[in-house]
Amino acid sequence: MLNKLLFLLLLCSCWSLHAQTDVELNIQHKFGKSNYTPNQPYVDDENRVILITRIQYYLSNIELTHDGGQSVLVNKQHILMDGETSIYNLGSVNPEIQQLEALNFDLGVDPSLNNSRPVNHPVGHPLGDNSMYSDNEQSYIFLTIEGMIDTDGDQTPDKPFSFRATGDQLLRNMTIQASTSRSGSGIKVNLVANIANWLKEIDLEFVGNQENSGADNETLCDNTDEHTVFYNVATTSVNTLVSPQNQINVDSRLAIAPTIYYNFYTVEQLDMTITNINGTYFIQRSNLDPQGDFYMDNDLASGIYIVIFTTPKGIRQCKRFVIKN
Repeated sequence: MLNKLLFLLLLCSCWSLHAQTDVELNIQHKFGKSNYTPNQPYVDDENRVILITRIQYYLSNIELTHDGGQSVLVNKQHILMDGETSIYNLGSVNPEIQQLEALNFDLGVDPSLNNSRPVNHPVGHPLGDNSMYSDNEQSYIFLTIEGMIDTDGDQTPDKPFSFRATGDQLLRNMTIQASTSRSGSGIKVNLVANIANWLKEIDLEFVGNQENSGADNETLCDNTDEHTVFYNVATTSVNTLVSPQNQINVDSRLAIAPTIYYNFYTVEQLDMTITNINGTYFIQRSNLDPQGDFYMDNDLASGIYIVIFTTPKGIRQCKRFVIKN
């Protein structure tokens, strides 16, 4: 009888372990069609050059809908997301998920814990980060985006802006359709977060420093859903698709103007960005054919420049060149 009981306990234990599902969130931060890189220049909807120097936000109350409408909460209920981090381990859940159907979460900190302070949480806990708490507003900072924007049209960002959205009223609930099949012992949820969509309908020139629940921060949080910041993709792996057959040649000796010649072995259209190493020169072109040439300004200052070609699937190739006058 004792042996039979031990066998049943062992069987139940093995079944319980087998029934668990490891959950991993893979998220790719983008600005428009470009992969997000801190301090890399981008162009906003009004063709102004913009730098994003910091992006952080909280996700909370994370729930998985799976296998015909069943729901389960993940163990880690508050995650501090960072624009420079792609992979987040959400822990294990019961039961064994075969097909993920949707991801539900809140942008921000749950009101029950927004009353707390970082000192109330252990070191390393997402809510223990002092930089994401506003003493003035007595609230966690749900979403912060900081950067600079060009206000005088010289292609050089010159005016800083800072969003720090606070207050229970700015909590926003999201439901993302995310059809993902189980692979091995776990589920990998692949999302894109498009930072440019957060900034829609906001004139960054007049934002200044906003650490509050005011109109600009309210629009910022509303844009999460209204302009679809988050969406599911088949994979978020970002490959540097460099082919030895791809060619980028820069001839800076031409009398007309320095010229970039390029030839990519792809059917995709290309986006091209040219910048110098100190950020005082920036130009961007979109939807270029895979082969062509581009004439730059003939009065470029001496210095080191970088040209980057990208596609919707990620960075293709870049080349550094020097202009000498």
